[in-house]
Amino acid sequence: MSADAPSLEAASPKDMSAQKIHVLNAGEINRRSHRAQRFRRLLTILSFVLFVILPTGVVTYYYLAVAVDRYVVESKFAIKSPGASAPTDLLGIVSSVSTASSTISDSYMIVDFIESRDLVDQLEARLDLRAMYSQETIDPLMRLEADSTKEDVVKYLARVISIYFDTSSQIMTLQVQAFSPEDAQRISAAILDICDELVNTISERARQDTMRSAEGEVARVELQLAAHREKIAAFRQSQQEVDPTAAAGQQIQLLGNLEGKMAATRAQLGALAGVLDDESPSVKSLKRQIAAMGQELESQRAKMGSGTQNGGATQGTGPTLTSQIGVYEDLVVDLDFLQRAYFTALASREAARIEADRMQRYLAAFVQPSLPEKSLYPKRTSNILIFIAFATMLWSIGVMLVYVVREHSS
Repeated sequence: MSADAPSLEAASPKDMSAQKIHVLNAGEINRRSHRAQRFRRLLTILSFVLFVILPTGVVTYYYLAVAVDRYVVESKFAIKSPGASAPTDLLGIVSSVSTASSTISDSYMIVDFIESRDLVDQLEARLDLRAMYSQETIDPLMRLEADSTKEDVVKYLARVISIYFDTSSQIMTLQVQAFSPEDAQRISAAILDICDELVNTISERARQDTMRSAEGEVARVELQLAAHREKIAAFRQSQQEVDPTAAAGQQIQLLGNLEGKMAATRAQLGALAGVLDDESPSVKSLKRQIAAMGQELESQRAKMGSGTQNGGATQGTGPTLTSQIGVYEDLVVDLDFLQRAYFTALASREAARIEADRMQRYLAAFVQPSLPEKSLYPKRTSNILIFIAFATMLWSIGVMLVYVVREHSS
């Protein structure tokens, strides 16, 4: 130890720093650069294998060995109205626009219904959806759990049932996917039947709502008209007059005849007054006739109404024709008004019936669900190629970002 110490102490700081400095030549720099490039190339290849080759292999294995064929049934239908026709006037144009708007609204309603839980409830009442979509042979990514809830079934059916509504042609296209051709056809046919029942129910309900008000108005006027006719019948029964107005006409004619005969008799009496005396039988007879006709005239006038004659009051003892005519005319006016109201209500009911018939809807399916012969899903080749392109794009973006960050850091 003592012999080595002087030698260490003899070494100067300048010599020690010279020993630590290592000067690189061009060859060594090239070797280190090649090693770094090989390392980066190796990392790039390894990342390509991890992020592109291996996922592509997994996806390819899934689509070629695990994924189960899915069959598609397509049907096309539309909501139609039997009353739709070419308009010929302004009112027809407005009505046709209203009908078209209502049909579009019903179509959107069907689209929302197919995507709702209510459809699932009605389908499960007719078909065993869980047995169709939860079989063990179905691949896990497309299998419905056997113990799934209604909400899970709704979400699952959104993947295998699609509805598209073309607003320009007002045609709806329904596509149903299943793992057997028979199941796909049965589900599609069941959905069409349920939608048809829904459209018929809503159309009938709208028709009943439209007709209910018109029928109620007709019934109300009919009751009033029947009650008023009973009043007229009671009036005729109590007054013993079918038509007081006609009776008054006959009474006026009778008064005119009496007044004419009385005037003729007075003229005849005046002619005999200058020839015979008052005690002659002819003069007495004429005077008795004039007195009798006067009394009859007063009696008939009393039937017409109360009044004064020759300064004396003449009062009828019972209901006069004038009062009967007043009451009867009021009844007739009310009867005429109710009859006109009844005819108007009948016309309104007929118009409401025509409008209700025009507003009826029905589901017209012009492409029926047919049994498929070939599976359309999954699209194995296109899905694999799309995944390869997508994975390669993401890997390229990641590598490019790494190189950009490395260049900026160096």
